[in-house]
Amino acid sequence: MLQPSFPLLVSDLDGTLLTDQKKVAPETVAALVLAREHGMSLAIASARPFRLIRAVIDPETLALFDAVIVSNGAAILSPEGTRILYEDALAPGELAELITHLRARYPDAGFGWESGTEFGSDRRLLELAERGGVLRDPHPDRVRELPESPAHQLVLAPGDELPRDLIEAIRVEIGDTYAVTDSLGGVVEISPARVTKADAARIWAESLGHSLARVVAFGDEHNDLPLLRAAGLGIAMGNATAEVRQTADRVTDTNINHGVARALRALLGQDNATPLPRFEKNS
Repeated sequence: MLQPSFPLLVSDLDGTLLTDQKKVAPETVAALVLAREHGMSLAIASARPFRLIRAVIDPETLALFDAVIVSNGAAILSPEGTRILYEDALAPGELAELITHLRARYPDAGFGWESGTEFGSDRRLLELAERGGVLRDPHPDRVRELPESPAHQLVLAPGDELPRDLIEAIRVEIGDTYAVTDSLGGVVEISPARVTKADAARIWAESLGHSLARVVAFGDEHNDLPLLRAAGLGIAMGNATAEVRQTADRVTDTNINHGVARALRALLGQDNATPLPRFEKNS
């Protein structure tokens, strides 16, 4: 059996493994099964918390993965979500300071926080989510002015502005202690700078006796950039942003056209129509 050059796979979810209908296509599932048959270990790396990952992936497909990286790298969970393999949370006092500072700068924004299995928020974010376009699940019973427990991630819903347009300004506001990004979920995502998909992927890889050089990674958005840069092979989706396509080592087909499946089959030498590409890191 052909042994893959990259025994570990780490893939983004939205716009990558998922189609635009928020499903994992049968073609992609078949390629993931093939990868496992060739001895690869698989992980998801998403901005979503675990409950919102489980909402779009059926249990049988989720069971193909060995780990689930959530909230842009703030935690690594077992595929059934019952075991925390790693986590790095923001303390309530730190969250309160960030929110108070940013609320003064962006008075129309709403704020929310991922606290383990639940999402808490202020009332403004609840109102913005009811308009649509916010990929979070606030609830009136979990509305607070400020969080009372540690959180994996702080999010800011800017109202009428695009989250991506605020990234640099917020980064200047709060300093380089924090990573500020956007994954097209309708919010700006704020985590400690040490928390990225790349760092979580490194921790997971090292737990299996490998380095990031043995990882093939897939992604399409701004929050995937650290992972695509650090992986042994970073593959951008055909639907990825221009910056992501230019950063990655290779570009595959779109999420609609099963880009992850196509690249995996080529990597494993199972696509007779497409010669196995030269998969080495660009200089």
